[in-house]
Amino acid sequence: MSLKGKLEAFYLASLLQLLSHEKKTGVLQLSDGDNIVKIFVKDGVIVYASSSQREFRLGHLVRIKGIVPAEKVQECLLLAKKKGQSLGKILVEKGYISKQNLKELLQQQAKEILNSVFLWKTGEFEYKDAPLSVEGKLVTQMNTLEIILESSRLTDEWSVITKQINDGNLIFKPSRKSQDLDEVKLDKKEWRVLSLMDGIRPVKQVVKDSGLGEFVTYKTIYTLLFSGFIEKTEAGYEESKYIADYSDVITTYNDILRVVHRTLEAEVGDRAFAIFDKCKTELVPKQRALLKAFEVRKDAKFNVKSILGDMSGFKDFHEGRVSLVHSFNSLLLGILDRAAKLVGQGIIRKTLNETEQLLSYVKEFQTEATEKIKIVYEVENILAEVRENIGKEKKVKAKSGRDSSLLRPK
Repeated sequence: MSLKGKLEAFYLASLLQLLSHEKKTGVLQLSDGDNIVKIFVKDGVIVYASSSQREFRLGHLVRIKGIVPAEKVQECLLLAKKKGQSLGKILVEKGYISKQNLKELLQQQAKEILNSVFLWKTGEFEYKDAPLSVEGKLVTQMNTLEIILESSRLTDEWSVITKQINDGNLIFKPSRKSQDLDEVKLDKKEWRVLSLMDGIRPVKQVVKDSGLGEFVTYKTIYTLLFSGFIEKTEAGYEESKYIADYSDVITTYNDILRVVHRTLEAEVGDRAFAIFDKCKTELVPKQRALLKAFEVRKDAKFNVKSILGDMSGFKDFHEGRVSLVHSFNSLLLGILDRAAKLVGQGIIRKTLNETEQLLSYVKEFQTEATEKIKIVYEVENILAEVRENIGKEKKVKAKSGRDSSLLRPK
């Protein structure tokens, strides 16, 4: 059997009921123009769902929930691609999660994907019968009627919520009431979302950063708003857009510099931090002022919040971005320069390899993040320069029979 049409003309609930009643086996693909969702059905039962949206991917889910560290997720993604296996299988093989954990995560992932589709206003669908082998795979079986009933309830709630939160560019901040939470009981979801209500992130960014999915995040914001813990700010769309772009720059360099620090620390211990600290002090005054609050041992959230305050001095966004990127590039090059002089070629090559691995991950899996891709190419040029200098140094050493410093100051 093959079916094709528009979702508004053929309701998703009716479509899923038909596939269940006919005990169909195949793939139902749905699209709203920006996102693509695939629902896999075996004998009329939904066994799996996938989405093109990053926040619904397994790697994002385990990272944002703190189940597996970001660097381990990146390592497993690259290994999964190399072996042609699923990320879930690699995570289990490495011992980062159990099979039961994976099964629960896959079920949660599938439910969130299905719920998100029920909130689409328009879209297209195409179903095709296809053999579907689930032997040896971890799949989840979901009751179609339960999914439809749950999604119907969510749709009703969604219409109420979006009357109050009707724009993903709205920005909220903690209210005075939130400053005294000793007597207040909030659940984990509410604490997580409240921590992101910093007067900087727009709602759509909070959805991404929370890892809770669009519906749960909106519902939690709605609850916090009507409980008086957050309030709307006056920040406009353009301002929030620029803040988000600055945040992407800081987050990307934070990830890169943490990889460099981690690799060096494994070889030289606390000397790695001393290298970072010394290189910060050697930046030119404007760059030093911009990155004075940057701490490589802190996470991206801390560094974004610390640095964004100093970005307010830039009235022109592009000037601010250029200054920020140049500052981080100078710091990175300075660290690699000093490390090359102090720890030797073997360790610096390992550091370059680890950094390049991270960059390849960004290019492969974050293609939608334009700002990050721009930075990747700039950093690749820095790494190429360092490798070239290492090559030159090796030739000099071979000819002279003695050591000389790498990356000499110009």
